[in-house]
Amino acid sequence: MKILIVDDEQHVREGIELSISTEKFGITDIFMAENGIEALELIKVHKPAVVFCDMKMPMMNGIELLQQIREIHSNTQVIVISGYSDFEYTRATIKANGVDYILKPFHRKELEEALQKAVNAWNDLESIKQSETERGHLIRKADALLDEKKLASFVRGESLLTDAVRRIFNKLGLPEQALSISVILPRKRMDIVGSRFEMDEELFFFAVDNIAQDAIGDCTGYLCRLDEYQWLMILSDGAASRKGIDLSMQLERVRRAWKQTLGLEVLIGQCARACDLAGLGQAVGEAKQELLGCDVLPGKSKASTASPQEVPPFMNQQFLLQKAIETRNKRFVLDIIGKYAEGLRQQGKLTLKELQICSLEANLLLSRLTAKHSGMSPTPHLALWISDLEEWEKMLLQQFWIVLEATNTAFHGSQEIETIRDYLTRYFHEDISFATLSEKFHLSPQYISKRFKETYNTTIISYLTELKIEKAKALLSNTNSAVSQIANQLGYVDENYFSKVFKKQTGMSPLHFRKVRQETHIFPI
Repeated sequence: MKILIVDDEQHVREGIELSISTEKFGITDIFMAENGIEALELIKVHKPAVVFCDMKMPMMNGIELLQQIREIHSNTQVIVISGYSDFEYTRATIKANGVDYILKPFHRKELEEALQKAVNAWNDLESIKQSETERGHLIRKADALLDEKKLASFVRGESLLTDAVRRIFNKLGLPEQALSISVILPRKRMDIVGSRFEMDEELFFFAVDNIAQDAIGDCTGYLCRLDEYQWLMILSDGAASRKGIDLSMQLERVRRAWKQTLGLEVLIGQCARACDLAGLGQAVGEAKQELLGCDVLPGKSKASTASPQEVPPFMNQQFLLQKAIETRNKRFVLDIIGKYAEGLRQQGKLTLKELQICSLEANLLLSRLTAKHSGMSPTPHLALWISDLEEWEKMLLQQFWIVLEATNTAFHGSQEIETIRDYLTRYFHEDISFATLSEKFHLSPQYISKRFKETYNTTIISYLTELKIEKAKALLSNTNSAVSQIANQLGYVDENYFSKVFKKQTGMSPLHFRKVRQETHIFPI
């Protein structure tokens, strides 16, 4: 918290400063000014919580200063300390919602009492301001999600072109003509969401969108999720042409920015022609058609020269998988799917269209295996637009863990969950996601999440966060390590994100926490 002392006499300023306990009131900075003009500049720059103000000063007196503070709508609280009891001064203090009017010479007790009232009033106003800011942010976020859903529904052909969709384009500054359309498929999405964003899908896409908007620069564009694996990029082709901007180059910039910043690789399918708003759905279909021919086996340069082989049907695994499910043999399931995925890797080339055929067959088999368990909800299902074979294999295994868990009553013990908790406690500083846990313990993410919450009355994310913050407190209290180093040790790639999480959990920033510990002599020399 910051305070400002305004008085034309230095000994008065120093006397006020000495009468205030910085530790008691949590004061971090104290600024001084000799007159109202200096004070006003400091208020605009530093936004102090409390101003101690004299009334009779040169250049700009207290009355004028209080009027200026009132006009800039600051939450700053004013305590007048004056040697005059004139009604004019008292009236100005009241009009400026001053906390108190103290006559010189003052006593330390009355100064601290006035300061406590000012701090309480400032905290109340800041709390209201913060609530209003958060409420506004939530409203804007909800509006943006609703717009995204409306546009996705229109693109999928589930709704007609309405004024509501047109208003979205108008709000985004996008024209209804000359639109460049691309469909983007993130690769290894779940690994990145788990390792870098603590399983927070919204935070992940927020970062993805910010990076994209920064990379496209002067272009007018919008990134929209059609579903978890399909993103739609809309750019203004007409505006880009007028500015001499090559949109293909801009898309390549976006691709590189995602790779460099997040380690995210993508497949991009671009419609070869510009379209209007009414033809958006058709243009998206053409972009998807281009994607279907993409190879989902990157880095296979040696094998790519071989003649393409016919992809073995996944339905060939039906008999073996049925036996594995009937005998509740998790290892057998793992072996069957692992060998099938390895067979696909040996193809030399595997297009997204071929992988989608495998997904359709897998979904048909999953539906047959779960037909006897009508109460299972939701029905295991593999997303069609997964564009990475490794992620496809992991997601397919997760669907079969769901089937096993539904048919095997032995899964309802607590031993697996206790083992998972022990693993989290030991390795909380490493990259841990539901995909990681599913792969290691051969359980579906849904089952792990549900059973952990039932057993320990907390979510896995909350449990991991608590472990990390407790470790962070210990490191801040007992080492001189920089905040960035501590964040990195705990598995946070972004120092700013770590600081936000820490403040949310403790009410203090990491640096403020360390400072408090130092002042209370907990921090060792």
